[in-house]
Amino acid sequence: MIVFFMLMVVAVSALIAGRRGSGPQSASRTRPVATTLALTSAMGLLLSSATIYLTYRPYWYIFQRAILNGDRSQARDLREFLIAMRTLPGLKPDSYLNLPTYFWTGVTLVGVVGLVVILLRHFRGRPSAHGLQNHPRVP
Repeated sequence: MIVFFMLMVVAVSALIAGRRGSGPQSASRTRPVATTLALTSAMGLLLSSATIYLTYRPYWYIFQRAILNGDRSQARDLREFLIAMRTLPGLKPDSYLNLPTYFWTGVTLVGVVGLVVILLRHFRGRPSAHGLQNHPRVP
C-alpha cells in the first residue's frame, strides 16, 4: 500500500507540475504518463486494501468473539497469528536476526537518496526564467 500511495503522490505531483509548466508541450508530455501512473496506483491501492481486509477479517471475528462472548475455542489460532505478526516471515519468534529488515531498509534508503539526487540535479540544471530573458534567441 505504501508503494502505491507513493506512486499516487508522484503522479499527482507530475500532473500539478505539468499544469503549471511554462508551455503546453510540457503538459502534453507529462499528462498521459502521469494519468496512467495515477490510474495504476489507484488500482493497486484498491487491490491491496481489499487483500489486507480479506486477510485480517477472520482474525477480527475471532478476536471479537473472544472479547464479547468469552469464546476461547480459537484462542490458539489468534495467539499464533499475533506472534507471527511480531516477527518477520521465515524467522523463529525468538530469533534476533533481522537481516531481511535491514536489507529492505537499506534498499529503501538507497531509493530515497537516489530520488533526492535526481531532484537536486533537475533543479540545479534548470535555467532560470530571468537568465533566459537576457539572451538572444538562437534559431
